[in-house]
Amino acid sequence: MSSAAFILSELRYRRLFEAARDGILLIDPDTRKIVDVNPYLADLMDRPRDYIIGKEMFEIGLHKDEAESQAMFEVLRTSGYVRYDDLPLRRCDGQQIDVECVCNLYPEGDRHIIQCNIRDISLRKKCEMELRESEERFRLISRAVSDVVWDLNLRTDVLWWSDGFYSTFGYSAGEVSNSIDSWIERLHPEDALRVTTSFRLAIDSKAETWRDDYRFERKNGTYASVHDCGYIVRDEFGKAVRMVGGMQDLTTQKSIEAEYLRAQRMASIGTMAGGIAHDLNNVLAPIMLSIDLLKHKTSTDQHKGRILDVINNSAKRGADLVRQVLEFTRGMDGERIYVNLGPMLDELGGIIRHTFPRNILIDLNASDALWLVVGYPTQIHQVLLNLAVNARDAMPNGGKLTIQISNQLIGDQGVPLNEKAPPGPYVLIKVSDTGQGMSADVVARIFEMFFTTKKEGKGTGIGLASVDAIVKRHGGFKTVESIVDQGSIFSIYLPAINRANATAVFGSGFHQPPTGHKELVLIVDDESSIRDITRQVLEVYGYRVLTAGSGSKAIELFAANVSEVALMITDLMMPVLDGVDTIEAVRKLNPKIRIIASSGMDSGEIYGRAKAIGVKNFLLKPYTAETLLEMIQEVLAEPAGTTSPPRQLMN
Repeated sequence: MSSAAFILSELRYRRLFEAARDGILLIDPDTRKIVDVNPYLADLMDRPRDYIIGKEMFEIGLHKDEAESQAMFEVLRTSGYVRYDDLPLRRCDGQQIDVECVCNLYPEGDRHIIQCNIRDISLRKKCEMELRESEERFRLISRAVSDVVWDLNLRTDVLWWSDGFYSTFGYSAGEVSNSIDSWIERLHPEDALRVTTSFRLAIDSKAETWRDDYRFERKNGTYASVHDCGYIVRDEFGKAVRMVGGMQDLTTQKSIEAEYLRAQRMASIGTMAGGIAHDLNNVLAPIMLSIDLLKHKTSTDQHKGRILDVINNSAKRGADLVRQVLEFTRGMDGERIYVNLGPMLDELGGIIRHTFPRNILIDLNASDALWLVVGYPTQIHQVLLNLAVNARDAMPNGGKLTIQISNQLIGDQGVPLNEKAPPGPYVLIKVSDTGQGMSADVVARIFEMFFTTKKEGKGTGIGLASVDAIVKRHGGFKTVESIVDQGSIFSIYLPAINRANATAVFGSGFHQPPTGHKELVLIVDDESSIRDITRQVLEVYGYRVLTAGSGSKAIELFAANVSEVALMITDLMMPVLDGVDTIEAVRKLNPKIRIIASSGMDSGEIYGRAKAIGVKNFLLKPYTAETLLEMIQEVLAEPAGTTSPPRQLMN
């Protein structure tokens, strides 16, 4: 190398040495003395360069004793490399910092030089310590709370559960894999598609949170009702990379809520008992009069035909009224499903027109093509009924009740109707009355539990509190407008989903009753009139029929015709040997026999027993011939012994 090139190389090295943002020491390996130090390290040590040069490495504040110093130089002579990942360095002002030190032995002409690169790692160590403390705090908190805490890495799909997961659902540590598939596999089959779809939509959108209610499988095979909420962490590009959340087991709470809401529904129906009795009397009167006319021998066939039409129409009115009352009083939420509020408003109209005073004009209107709401139908029924009853009570001298249901899009443009309402599609329920109205002070308190302005014995103060709780549970919000002596408007906003993204079934689509092909059907019912008329209907529509008035008789008939009976229709509520016991007995003779269970009472206990043994098809009395024939056709079309989801038809 020429003299000019050597000088240029030295100049470049000196520039790097002086500008480096790591500390650099140059040490003579023979004397162990420091021969040079760069400005950054001198500033880091808070000492002048003249003080540092000429001293040994461990004399300037780096904490190593003589033995360790000797060992370091021996290693350098043999391997040419020594590294300290964490070395304390004491500054001139007494402050101690942590450094990382890497020493290399380099040849330099006819001798060697030791170069030590020293980096301040104090900030990194502080961050690592804070991270460890934070993680430890997170672990301790997750152990302390009774709920389930989870952490999902969306890049790897690795899922971490807190100890609460195992105690809540009965699993042992290591029994459940740490993947998102382990969560998906334990979703109830009826909830899985809806929940995973909402989960993926939240991740793919700009949402900050995801929440849903669903059923989750315990180790013993039963399902817990849970509320799950996750907070989404996104990178600088907006892509979701992590979710941290909590899951609450609401099984017991939901049971208590169901009983509470059922009691509240019963109280609401109780307030309308007079109207129900009046309408039932109107139903029964023409039936009783018609029976007397039919007994009269002079009646012509044409005359009898008109009388039978009157009886038929009155009976249908009575059955419809009873069914509507049962809808509101049975207190069964069922699963969280897609709900169309249009048919629900029709159901409400049927019962309030029967029961509300005639001096209240009722105007109900639902827009076409309503968006769907994900929720519990019985609870949404309860919201509609409570608001209608509240409006009725506000108009003791009559007036007009208007209920409108429509689609409402809350967008980014303009001011949101509620600061807590995220932009998006909603279904709006607007209930207005022309009643007494309320002052601002009363409006501020009407959703408080047990608050009421009604006279003692006229109100419980839980109706609007129930509305508030149910709306919040469905992720919605509400507004109230009221003017004294002019009336009130209650607006309920429930988050909606576009119809294209969901499937919902609303009622029967059959118009021509389907016929059979000589299949043999066994009808089991302790009511002879039901047995006889059902037999006649099935025979008219192409089936062969056996009938039994008790469970024991049904077993006897089934045993004698086990190879021919294609389907058994049995009442669940029978004396001595009930429907569930009868089903279990005949299944011992033919495990694949198709079953339709029927009952005049929507009893959760008896239905639960039937479902527990695998019954999946239910008919609620009273039902029409069309409904009966439709279900028979669907059940016979299934392969014997299938495990399709339970369904229930009522008419």
